[in-house]
Amino acid sequence: MRFGFHKTALLIGAAALLTPVVASAQVNLDQAQSDVRVFQGSVSGEPATFEVNVPAGSVMQIDVISTSDLDPIVTVTDAVSGDVIAEDDDGGDDLNSRVRIRGEDAGRRIVISVNSFDATWMEDGEEYGGSFDLRLATSTYTAPATRTVTFGARETGSVQGEPHLFTFQAQAGDTIEVAMLSEGELDPYLELRDASGEAINYDDDGGDGLNSLLRHTFDEAGTYTIAAMGYGESTGDFTLRVRERREIAAQLPLQMIGLDDTATGELGSQWEDSSDLPSTIMYQLNPAAIAAIRNGDGQVTIRMDASDEGDPDFGGSIDPFVELGFDTPLGFAVATSDDDGSGSLNALLPVDLGLLADHPGLLDMMRIRVQAYGGSRGAYTLTITEGMESRVEGYDDIGMVPPPVQITPVE
Repeated sequence: MRFGFHKTALLIGAAALLTPVVASAQVNLDQAQSDVRVFQGSVSGEPATFEVNVPAGSVMQIDVISTSDLDPIVTVTDAVSGDVIAEDDDGGDDLNSRVRIRGEDAGRRIVISVNSFDATWMEDGEEYGGSFDLRLATSTYTAPATRTVTFGARETGSVQGEPHLFTFQAQAGDTIEVAMLSEGELDPYLELRDASGEAINYDDDGGDGLNSLLRHTFDEAGTYTIAAMGYGESTGDFTLRVRERREIAAQLPLQMIGLDDTATGELGSQWEDSSDLPSTIMYQLNPAAIAAIRNGDGQVTIRMDASDEGDPDFGGSIDPFVELGFDTPLGFAVATSDDDGSGSLNALLPVDLGLLADHPGLLDMMRIRVQAYGGSRGAYTLTITEGMESRVEGYDDIGMVPPPVQITPVE
């Protein structure tokens, strides 16, 4: 919830200027006359309630728009059963509330209850409330048509309560990557369903911000359905992208790297259990690099950069994180690490490996571990060059520190 710094003081001050009112009877909006279907109301210590019909075959958008300091919450219940149909706090513009209610096939009578967010935390005796406009916009309901997509597809739409469905024909072993991008207020949510309609994968905020990003490898050929919807009661416009077909190369958990070499790879998020991409990869110095360090001064710089080949819609905006440590019988022992030492999100780690030149066993045990920081993911490059580059202000050039500092069990 969002509210101003002095909102409590403002509400209390405004309440002192209001004339106390007696709880009014519920307003029957079907008997009210309004060409624009806008009604005024106020919250003063208890919810304001309204009753209205949603015609059959229609959808009604209900907006509660504050005309004061009120932070409105709207709750819609079925007038017959009393069941809660929808509830929203900030689904409209700013702090305003918005829900959409379908009239179904036979129409529906509903009760709209408007209250203040402050009511959820105000103590007994404290006053809260404010005025608002209640706007009702009714239109003919048209169910979203199911569309067929394939690799490289781009589709647009507007979620207004119902999911948009997209069918996808997959072969066994195919990997699909789907991004659902909000064009405004929508909080995207994706589901992947099998032929029986059962959800076999899903994602909420795997993309940038609130955007969704779903990656799945199919075990069996068949027709699958992508359901694009809003999380909770959120609505709004979206773009759905299916990434072009690509082969995701197998990535070994331990790889070799030398001086002036460039390694490439792609990492998944550490927060994503279903990703086909590894969340970490280890690198070991090759024999030529170890020999060069023993014969030279051993000063090197390790760089991990986000790859320009990454597609931001599909997690290409990786935040690189690199660790230098040792492979021990108890696991990976971290000696030093870097996140944003380059001055950007890229990692830069200058280190003096010459301190280990007299300890051949430690150089053999040394590992470089790369991962994506903060739940990010995407393609990267890793390079090791001779010489120690300076990190941005706030970092000092460093040498090796005695291991172990931290032990991470190896699975």
